[in-house]
Amino acid sequence: MDDLSRAQEALGRALGRARVGEDRELANTVRELGERLAHLLAGLLRMSRLHSPDNRAFDQPVAEVRTTLGRLGEILGAVHLVAVEDQVYVNDIRIRGSEKASSLRELGHELQRHNVGGITFHEPLDDAGVRSLVRALGGAPAPQEPRGALARALADARVSSVELAGRYRFRVAGEATAGGEETGQLVPRVLAAADEAFANLAAGRVPNPLPLRRLVSELLRRDLAAEELWSEPKDASPWAMHAFRVCLGALVIGRALGLPESTLQDLGVAALYHDGGYGTDEARESDRDAAFAVHAAAGARAMLRQKGFHEAKIRRVLALLHHHRDAGETPRPPLLARVLRIAEDYDTLSRRTGRLSPTMTLALMAKWSGTRYDAVLLQLFLNALGAYPPGTLLQTEDGRVFRSIAPARGAETFAAPRARLVRGPAGEPAPEDAAPVELRGAGRLQVRKPSA
Repeated sequence: MDDLSRAQEALGRALGRARVGEDRELANTVRELGERLAHLLAGLLRMSRLHSPDNRAFDQPVAEVRTTLGRLGEILGAVHLVAVEDQVYVNDIRIRGSEKASSLRELGHELQRHNVGGITFHEPLDDAGVRSLVRALGGAPAPQEPRGALARALADARVSSVELAGRYRFRVAGEATAGGEETGQLVPRVLAAADEAFANLAAGRVPNPLPLRRLVSELLRRDLAAEELWSEPKDASPWAMHAFRVCLGALVIGRALGLPESTLQDLGVAALYHDGGYGTDEARESDRDAAFAVHAAAGARAMLRQKGFHEAKIRRVLALLHHHRDAGETPRPPLLARVLRIAEDYDTLSRRTGRLSPTMTLALMAKWSGTRYDAVLLQLFLNALGAYPPGTLLQTEDGRVFRSIAPARGAETFAAPRARLVRGPAGEPAPEDAAPVELRGAGRLQVRKPSA
């Protein structure tokens, strides 16, 4: 056994000990403190129906909420309290209701009145902040956009460290997940979450991968070759669009590789966070070249601010730290980092620069197979995208111009993409409602430059 194998084996044993040791103890502590926080908040909201939160009767429970939030913050960093139907979670750990289950239901109901499914405490609240939160939650919800109105009320009360999330629900067994309309609605939510994650990093907040992980899980339940996932939404921010494209490309490679679901989720989250280091003070205070040099390490350090030690966190940190290293370097970069390198370079070369067609991008990357890029992973990516990846402009023998809109769905469609008409044979613009077609039997296809 060589040194690297021994080191990997030692790391594996350490991860195993962490899962059965420190993490179990951490989970029990979070569960106990989370249960106390949930019941205290429910009790305060119940009291607010009879008394003003400024009443002296609130002093002790308010102080207990402040102390409990402080202890949770020391352990977790950001504290995420989430109500789903009749259940309550703190940082993905379910709070057991036992004989106090009714108070958990009450807390969920109070949040739902304001169309709120979760509260994130980025910093512990002082006594005044707790009272302001109770006053706002206990008040009547606004008739329109109640969550937005609640957020404004908290901002007016100078409670700036609290973030509100929308409502959640459990997916039932057998529920359809793949309709075109659902997929189209999913993309804007991923883009908004990516923008929010970047803004939180720029504000110095502890990263919260949980919302991104849920969205990645939704993506994995969809058909990754669906046209809606590869289209370009209007008004999307360039940073969020790049993060989403890298995520989508990474998931395509990961699925082709046969990675397990949990690893694919970690890969997707790492992809959405992969350029987050640019939002840190370390990168913002540097010039452009220096920012590129430090952003990977800065992003990894930001992810390390999450409290606790678990395998998912280590995967994400290593992926961010090494995602710009060449696959041929010694020691070899981690697997998820090698996947991200391919997905990011592909998007940067084909979409962000606008100089190369997707097909020419893959041809250029193939020249670096085995050096910059992992040869097996790059081949899987090429096989999945096909000879004419989404966005490629193609001209048929009769002069029509099409744009491919989806990856290949198998060997039989590798060189016959699904496409939409852009221009007719005489150069006339295609109708806006032109239906997608399969370019089988269309004869020889010629790749056009992106500006064509």
